[in-house]
This record gives sequence, C-alpha cells and structure tokens, in this order.
Amino acid sequence: MKKAGLLLVLIITMAIFGAGCIGAKATQTQTGKVVTITDMMGRQVKVKVPVQRVVITFNVEEYLAVGGVNALKKIVGWSRYYWEGRRPTVWEVYVKKFPWIKDIPDVGYPWKGTFSAEKVIELKPDVVIMSKEQYRYAKEQIERIEKAGIPVVFIDYYEPFNITAHEKSTMILGTLLGKEDRAKELMQYYKQQVQSILERLQKVEKEYPKPKVLLLGKGWTSYGRNHYRGKMIEFAGGINIAANVLESSGEINPEYVLKENPDVIIFIGKKGWNVDLGYTVSKERAKGMLKEIIKRPGWENLNAVKNKRVYAIHIYFVHGHIYDFVALQYFVKWFYPEAFKDIDPEKSWKEFHEKFLPVGYNGTWAVGFADP
Repeated sequence: MKKAGLLLVLIITMAIFGAGCIGAKATQTQTGKVVTITDMMGRQVKVKVPVQRVVITFNVEEYLAVGGVNALKKIVGWSRYYWEGRRPTVWEVYVKKFPWIKDIPDVGYPWKGTFSAEKVIELKPDVVIMSKEQYRYAKEQIERIEKAGIPVVFIDYYEPFNITAHEKSTMILGTLLGKEDRAKELMQYYKQQVQSILERLQKVEKEYPKPKVLLLGKGWTSYGRNHYRGKMIEFAGGINIAANVLESSGEINPEYVLKENPDVIIFIGKKGWNVDLGYTVSKERAKGMLKEIIKRPGWENLNAVKNKRVYAIHIYFVHGHIYDFVALQYFVKWFYPEAFKDIDPEKSWKEFHEKFLPVGYNGTWAVGFADP
C-alpha cells in the first residue's frame, strides 16, 4: 500500500476509534477494586486499582503525564538506565527537582539483559508496567514475576503517530492510576497535534515534490523500511533512502549515501551522541556540533549540505513516546518548509511541558544548520 493510502487508513482509523474505543477502558470489566485490563500484548491482566506500588521499565514520562508527581512517589522500582544512561540531561533535570528519585531501587534494563525478576519480587509492587517492545528480551523474567502473583501490564507507543494504539496505552495508565479523566485530556491533546498535521499533509504531498531523506543514528546507523524510525520519515512525507537497502536498523554504506544524494539529513542526538541536545544544552553548542559532524568525505556535494537542510533532533521524539508528535511537526516543517511555515514544534513541546510534565522546559531539542 502506498504511503498516501496508509495515511488515509490511519486517519479513518482515528475517526472510527477516536471516541468509542478509549484504550483500556473499552476493554475492562470491574468488580470492586479489581479490573481486568487487556494490555497491548492482548493479554487480560487483573489488577487492583488504583495501584499504590509500581515498578516501571519504560515510558516514565507518559506515566507522569497521566499521574503527576503523586504517581512518581508510587514508583518503588524502575529501570534507572532508561534515564541516567540513555538520556543524561533528562536524569539531571529530574534529579535536581526530585532528589529522592536517586534512591528508587534499580530493577535492571530489559534491553540490556539486566532486568531482574528477583529484585521486582522483593519490592512487592501492585503492578509492573513495561513496554511491549521489551517482552522478547525479558520473557523468562516476566513469567517468574507473574508466577509470584504480581501482574505485568504492557503498553506500547512505538507505532509512530498511531492515535488508536497511543490512546489504548494512555487509558491503561489512566485506569491503573485512577486518572482516567487526565488520560483523556492527554489523548485529546495528542489527537489535535497529530490529526491536523496528517490531514494537511495529504494535500501538501500533491503540491510539492517529496524530499529524499537520510536519518542517522550513531555513526552510520540508519533505519529501513520496517523500522519505526524509517516509518516516521515516510509518514511525515519524506522518501527514506535507507528503505531500499535496510529492512530494520543497520549501517548504511557511505557510498550509497553519496549516490542517493539526499535532500534532507537528520541526525538523532542526545548528550554524548552525535549532537548534544536536551535540557540545559545551548543552541550555540548544538549548532556547532552539527556543523562539525557533517564534515564527512564528499558531503560538501550533497544537496542537503549545499542547501543547508541538515538537522538534529533529540532521541526523545523518535523512541516510542506519546510526544512523537513533536518529531512529526519538525519533520514536515523540514521536508515542506513553505507549506508548514506556521508550525512551531518548539512551542508545542514547551506547551506539553506546561500541561503534562512535572519539570519546566529548557534547553535545545532540535537544531538546523541554517538556524540563526
């Protein structure tokens, strides 16, 4: 199915499921304080709600956006590497405001193979909240936790700009925390951010040529046709040049990049990776690093470099989160600058902080070669 068709299906799906299929709530039965949640693995899990003791291994920001600071206090164990190791500026900002989170026990990180069932069981949580993507890395540990009588619930924000999936996951969090109204408010905001862009994009793609896009992670890592990051490029109206040579993630040949001559190049950044981005990072520092990283053999002849259409975006927005809408807004603005000149992704990200996050906005989260 062609990209335009996929967008149409996605928008139709939004319309069908938007109000009537509100995530977990639409699939729950309740007896007293026990609910049966159909999680994002399709598993029916019984949980006493609202939960008071939580172990969480990913999507902490979504959890906080729904539950607030009180939900942060309910966390008795988490994957510390999720923030401290992967997103250092995020960890710094949260620790500065909530210093006691340094004492929350670490249960290990599923993707690193360090997730410990023993540590989870010792903490006696009411529920373990995990990302669907983590299941295959921790299947045996999860089975041991469930055998100990501790429910494990999976959520999923990895399908880019998928309102239905995001809504189900968000409503699951709302049910677990007794914050259904807050979850609905969060989803209404997300829908507004995504739906308007996708609807406009269908018209824009008919009026403007599609740019060829290269998205780069660390080194020469790029993302192919079946990787969610590759899909993000396609959904935002770009032609992902890695789709022809990569199925998932992997290294892309530098000679292939020169041959394809992308119109737009986007680096994924964070502190210590490609371009420093995130809380506390100045725009001057980020822009200086972006200028240095494009000094690769032959790149001076690429359209993207010659036309100064080279950018960097924080990993936050392209890593399975409800604020993937920020990436969507940056991408369409970078791909179709004339058509989306009114879009202000930074303003949207600031607004998201004001409405849903317990820390204030600061720093630099995306940067362009031509930025003033």
